[in-house]
Amino acid sequence: MKKLLALLLSIVLVFSLVACGENTADNTDNTENTVVETKPKTEINITKDEVQKIINGEFTAPKNVIIIIGDGMGPNDITLAEQKLDSVYDFGLVLNQIKNTGFVTTRSASDDITDSAAAATALATGTKTTNGYIGVDPSGNELLNITEIARQMGKKVGIVTDDKLSGATPSAFTTHNISRDNTSELISSIIKTKADVFMGEGYNNVFGPIDSEARAILDNEYVVAKDFKSFDTALDSDPNNQKKFLGIIDKYSSVASDHLALATQVALDRLQNENGFFLMIEGCGTDKFGQNNNINGKLNSVVTLDRTVAAVLKFMKENPDTLLIVTSDHDTGGAKLPKGDESLSSLLTTKEHTATDVRVFAVGKGSEYFASKTVDNTDVAKFLIAAVKGE
Repeated sequence: MKKLLALLLSIVLVFSLVACGENTADNTDNTENTVVETKPKTEINITKDEVQKIINGEFTAPKNVIIIIGDGMGPNDITLAEQKLDSVYDFGLVLNQIKNTGFVTTRSASDDITDSAAAATALATGTKTTNGYIGVDPSGNELLNITEIARQMGKKVGIVTDDKLSGATPSAFTTHNISRDNTSELISSIIKTKADVFMGEGYNNVFGPIDSEARAILDNEYVVAKDFKSFDTALDSDPNNQKKFLGIIDKYSSVASDHLALATQVALDRLQNENGFFLMIEGCGTDKFGQNNNINGKLNSVVTLDRTVAAVLKFMKENPDTLLIVTSDHDTGGAKLPKGDESLSSLLTTKEHTATDVRVFAVGKGSEYFASKTVDNTDVAKFLIAAVKGE
């Protein structure tokens, strides 16, 4: 764990060395919206040969099931990130080395253009719902989600995001509510699900409004690290992994960073057990910067997510009983590919979500199901649920 602290602290160096465009996620001034071609540094080192050996390796029936969601990550975001950024690795994006890939349709029950709540509900339950609904069907009936199913199978559960844990995506994977805007209800309900690992950004502004039952659970059943610097101290206080873990990580940023990958490594370590686990990881910068019409932040967020994929593949090297799905809930920003000398700053065509099909990448036993086909987001959920059930 001491090594972990050194890795986490290195994030500070990463942020200072690779900054391009804005320095913080909240800065929406796009006057400096160009990409600096400087090779970023990373703790998540992997070679093309290593990636190829992992994805072409012999996988067994999945005991561990992982989904990584790039919120708002459209297909052109991935193409542009590899074309326009020095994406850490000499071979480009790890994502583009994965062979079993396809597309996913995303419409909700109420609209051709989904929001994150309905899309995440579809990915978590296999059922479409109305925009704004969390874990319930269009009539408001609760839907069994994949984390609840994993619990029934005796598996551990982890939720990792660089957004707030009360955000639409982590909420839909854990709880049920008629509105994504019922934030205080959502966060209290999320804590009561008692996931083995929770990680998200913000502490006081997220966990301040929780009710007394949720507060008691947090105080008595969780080891809590209120920032990255506190991870080692918190983890060392529970060396036998007897308690659950809540870790507050850095917020999404316009700078390509290791923050999500390093948090994922901690989650993978805490979740390992003889019955396996289900882990949902969300990178939300691809959505936030799409809403701000910030192409620089959007593409760097793809790189941040790609480093997280690399971290999971390195885990899979030693744990071939693991299934990985990488996808998106929807496209945000409608990025187009440039023609001629068209500038990067002109490539985002909207600040809204679009109906564009998104990409899916799969590694592990049975992942050929996604190869060169288009499926619905509910089909992704059904595939993951079957894997969790061992079917």
